[in-house]
Amino acid sequence: MRRIYCYRHVAFVLLSCSCHPALSLSPFGGNNLDKGFNILETASKLIPQGQIVNTAKESWKFAWRRMMAELAPQDKNGSYSRPSYTFEGRIGDKTFPDEHGRYHLFVGNPCPWCHRARLVVSIRKFTGQEIGVTQLVDDPVKASRGGWIFGPSSPDPISRSKDLRELYEFLSPNYEGRCTAPLLVDRKKNKIVSNESADIVRMLELANFGRDGNGGDNGPLYPPELASVIDETNSWIYEKLNNGVYRCGFATQQGAYDRASSDVREGLHRANKILSRQSF
Repeated sequence: MRRIYCYRHVAFVLLSCSCHPALSLSPFGGNNLDKGFNILETASKLIPQGQIVNTAKESWKFAWRRMMAELAPQDKNGSYSRPSYTFEGRIGDKTFPDEHGRYHLFVGNPCPWCHRARLVVSIRKFTGQEIGVTQLVDDPVKASRGGWIFGPSSPDPISRSKDLRELYEFLSPNYEGRCTAPLLVDRKKNKIVSNESADIVRMLELANFGRDGNGGDNGPLYPPELASVIDETNSWIYEKLNNGVYRCGFATQQGAYDRASSDVREGLHRANKILSRQSF
């Protein structure tokens, strides 16, 4: 379960391959050798090779950690710290009335946070006329920020943006946070309601979008008699499993990774214990 980066092992393999004819990394063969930029051979006449290797290693580590910190904010111990957001709207209040066809949901299949929003839409049997849904495409190469773009079969119905960052900018000018999904938007006001999946799920559970009562769906998803159990279960599943795997993947120090990995194993053990006596 340990994730350790050992540059000496990598260097040994590279040196072994370059010195052994049968394992040569050169694509040319014979005397026509690919010697890269010849940095070590040239610079080592002036600077010890160890300094060159350590400088390259530390520069790569610095660039990697800076990139990781931008993708996933870190605390001083190298642990992923999920950012909070300022979009705290609620469907059903004076700002965002519960109306037929007023809201639009942007989701992406690779995202587990989007899954639960999609599940509520499906279980409640909402139609596209009651709430619009657009499927995002995960393509960080084409995205101007983050990874979500709009594909040819699922264009942005609000501003014809090319990716989610452009849509965020249109809906909330000068926004500087992460451009995440799911995203719930008020189409009348062109305003973001929320990009927090837990809040969106609760709103979709309570909203009717012009229906008479809760007709047409499969009953309440948050019944009062089970509310305390649901809240308690959601709390540890989020911390140990849902967010735990993110903390594993985004950890930049071994200790942070070990703590996150321990939480995931604890969460899996707890879930397995519950599932051994019931099917949900």
